Amino acid sequence: MVRGLIFDVDGTLVSLKVDVETLRSTTARELLKMGFDASFMDGSNLTTQDIIDRAKQQVESGSVKADFESFRAGLNSALDAIEMDWNARAEPIPGIADVLIRLRAANVKLATLTNSGRAPSDWLLRRHDLLQHFDFSLSRDDVTALKPRPEGIIKAMALMGLPREDVVYVGDSVIDVRAARAAGIRVASVTTGRYTHERLRDEGTDYIMGSLTELLELVRSC
Repeated sequence: MVRGLIFDVDGTLVSLKVDVETLRSTTARELLKMGFDASFMDGSNLTTQDIIDRAKQQVESGSVKADFESFRAGLNSALDAIEMDWNARAEPIPGIADVLIRLRAANVKLATLTNSGRAPSDWLLRRHDLLQHFDFSLSRDDVTALKPRPEGIIKAMALMGLPREDVVYVGDSVIDVRAARAAGIRVASVTTGRYTHERLRDEGTDYIMGSLTELLELVRSC
């Protein structure tokens, strides 16, 4: 039985083109500004959480005298700025509002969990009249570790008051699959982001959908 759905935002609820190079260059700039060695990013495919972990290791080892929390706050602020720019050009996935209305009518609890900041994410959802459909939203401002770590999903399940077997995470990326797996819940992947059906299948997702309208059948059949 599915009684709760936790949604990613970018690429899942809205069509959004994330500029990966801008994301990486912004992160590297914030590292260098605080005196960190950012050379580990060269040619790597690290997640944002991986990069944050590396920065923390440099502080804990004493190789950098920077204040880690100040770095984290500065990085979040810089990322908020570029996310607001991206979000201004984002559009909702066609038909998503109707899907959310029908899910709520079926008494399914709904939440969002994104690696984006609260200010840009809530602004985006509110702009397209989507925020009203969710019981709550969680962002990087609400957790100490980003996806693919499971902290956000575990927190969302606690707020829903639901057991693992009743909750499904809905996302468009391999990071979403890994986070759900780490949290011990099922994951439904939609191919509206930048990952193909084959890539998501290979990552081990439980369900693959071409459209979020397929969630309605998933809820009915599970």
